[in-house]
Amino acid sequence: MQIEKYLRNSQHVVYQTFVNALTSDTLSHAYLLVGHTGTPLFEVAKFLAKSILCDNPTPLACENCITCLRIESDNYPDIITLDGSKATIKKEDVLNIESRFEKTAFESKGIMIYIINLVENMTTEAVNSILKFLEEPESKIYAFLTTNNENNVLPTILSRCQILHLKNVARKEVINESVEMGVDRKDAELLSYFYNDPELIFDLLRDEDEKDNYETSKEAFEGLLNVLKDGNGKDALYYVDKEIIPLVKSKESMRFFIDMLTEAFEDLVNIQCSRDITLKSYDTILYDLANKLPHLNESLVELLKQRNLVNTNVNISLQLDHLIIYITKE
Repeated sequence: MQIEKYLRNSQHVVYQTFVNALTSDTLSHAYLLVGHTGTPLFEVAKFLAKSILCDNPTPLACENCITCLRIESDNYPDIITLDGSKATIKKEDVLNIESRFEKTAFESKGIMIYIINLVENMTTEAVNSILKFLEEPESKIYAFLTTNNENNVLPTILSRCQILHLKNVARKEVINESVEMGVDRKDAELLSYFYNDPELIFDLLRDEDEKDNYETSKEAFEGLLNVLKDGNGKDALYYVDKEIIPLVKSKESMRFFIDMLTEAFEDLVNIQCSRDITLKSYDTILYDLANKLPHLNESLVELLKQRNLVNTNVNISLQLDHLIIYITKE
């Protein structure tokens, strides 16, 4: 993904704010990037980190120098990343950053950077540890934190960061641009929930590992919709145990699967309220389900709750069974 182009065209305020700080040597020691689900927060954070370290900035990262290439391949020892989208961030993870940054930088630039993606997925102990680190910033140490929900971030963290808000690009625009790039419309509609940029959608479908997780979850999602339409709660539970659980085995697949169901239930609620839907490729089955499934709003809330539990050690099989029982209960 061409992050500089994305920032210049879609996030002009963020782009100009950071360019001004970089060129005037007035960088903040900590930035908090805020954006809705699907906004490329982690990618932007990594690009801004590159821009501080780039050998040939123009004025942001050139993406072609040795330093930029090493950062992109996670081969730059003075950058540490914690990703809350993949696992809950614990106190030990933060202490590892502190321990590493107490030492001299490996690289001659002497600059060290840490990136914490989705700070809302930190334990209380981890938050307390990072607060101390943010309170006493060292020279040439920079932090990039990200969040999907500013309201879930402690005021004490907010007060120690410069906040950069990434605006949400309209999903219709993302879908249409993705289709123009050659993405199947059904995939564009589904993936626009996860990625608020057509290039990210296009890139995912070219990445074999990411595409495999997506396709597996999509197969499970579409199969469940058909069973919910044609059968009852027992049929759906049987289908989950026999067909979906063998498919959705990883946390990555489970995130995709729950988010696809969330998309569907958002559209089911929209149908009940006579509003436009996003998953137009599934409109026939969604209109059938809107007239069949009970308590759609409550099911949507439960899906969002269960999505937050994916990063914990909850048993995926039990979580799937719970969801189906909840969705189909009378």
